[in-house]
Amino acid sequence: MKKIFRVLAVCILALVTALPSFAAKKVSAENWPNKPVIITVPWAVGGLADQANRALAQYGQKYLGQPVVPDNKIGAGGVVALTEYLREKPNSVKLIYGGEGNFAIGPLFNPVPFKWEQYAPVVNIYKSNFVMVANPKIGVKSLADLKEYGKDKKIIFAVAGLNSSEYLMISALLTEMGLDFEGVSFDGANEAMTATLSGDTVIGITHASLAKEFVKTNRLTPVVVFDDKPMKDEIYNLECVADYGYDTFLVNRCILLMPAGTDPAIIDKMYKAVLQIFEEPGFKETAENLGLTLDPIGPEECDKHIKDSMEKAQRFYNMLKK
Repeated sequence: MKKIFRVLAVCILALVTALPSFAAKKVSAENWPNKPVIITVPWAVGGLADQANRALAQYGQKYLGQPVVPDNKIGAGGVVALTEYLREKPNSVKLIYGGEGNFAIGPLFNPVPFKWEQYAPVVNIYKSNFVMVANPKIGVKSLADLKEYGKDKKIIFAVAGLNSSEYLMISALLTEMGLDFEGVSFDGANEAMTATLSGDTVIGITHASLAKEFVKTNRLTPVVVFDDKPMKDEIYNLECVADYGYDTFLVNRCILLMPAGTDPAIIDKMYKAVLQIFEEPGFKETAENLGLTLDPIGPEECDKHIKDSMEKAQRFYNMLKK
């Protein structure tokens, strides 16, 4: 009996001694991250999100105490990576990007195995405006020109995916204009833009920042910006779709996400680190070179953006089904 008590006492002592080490392993805002942070871009390599992510990663260790490793996992417009990400538990050191295309638009065209509520928004990185561009050979410089052109021709347009923000916006617009159209899907924004450059498609819709060099050299003609205000800068002098009485636009955002249930203090820590990185002169220079409009809205505003986008996207989708 005494031997049993001695063994039991030794076990209890070992357990009590180990308790501090168990506690030390519990993840909290103070010790997060406890290993390198991996941030995945679920879209095409070389795109805006990929380049912004790599620029962000350069300064990660300075503000988080651990390296930030940029990662890419492409497939089905982000569906593959966002689905795999559901395996991550709250407080994970792995983060991923997502946007209205993944949660508000894609699910309208094809079922997806995830929901917005399964992710926790941290911070938005940038927002961008989409512009319609035309091959110069067709002579279209405005929506009025496009309507005239489309009176007796089907409008073939290029888009980075038939379940994307771009497809939904331009299809809703052309539907409201009463034009006959067909979208051609390409693997990424760069390939879609190349199709319009070559004349394989007559118009395209893409990020203003991606098209600017081709607009500058007159290889693409800007037609309209998908927004409620005109775009005027050193490259563009564009009317917006709202000038023509249409509201067929969605704001494109690139939101950094963590698993739902993540400690709000950890989310806040990551949010503040991103804000500090945004102030780095080197990051600012990269953002300017990429033509990024930095837009670091926080978790609540990101949540509102996605939910508002869901409502608007559903309306556009219903319009196409009529």
